[in-house]
Amino acid sequence: MKRINLLLIVLILLAGCSELGTKVENNTDYQKEQLEKILKADDHVKLAVALIHEKEIIAGIRVNTFSRFQKKKIAADLKKKIEKAYPDLNVTVSADSKVLLETEKLMDKKEKDQYGKKIKEIKSIVKEQT
Repeated sequence: MKRINLLLIVLILLAGCSELGTKVENNTDYQKEQLEKILKADDHVKLAVALIHEKEIIAGIRVNTFSRFQKKKIAADLKKKIEKAYPDLNVTVSADSKVLLETEKLMDKKEKDQYGKKIKEIKSIVKEQT
């Protein structure tokens, strides 16, 4: 009985530590469900954080371990899909960890008046990497 309880505790802890999911924040009239669907549909994406603000979509992704050598290709494919779904918005997608962390940090701050400035900073990080 003790072994079963120990096994259950370990399984619960391991399940809680996994970083799977998609987080999308929308500050516009555009529908975010389509963006969530695109990000969740890709099997290579482990974690995705996206922000829709004014005329911008910025997304940071983390790919699965075995897909890490194809990060740029995966990000480019996702960018094409998102641009097709949202043709009138400027789309930025990056598999860089710093972009993912900065986007998530921006979303957690909830200072919407600072979004424009911070998005420009994040986009400059993307340009540095290329």
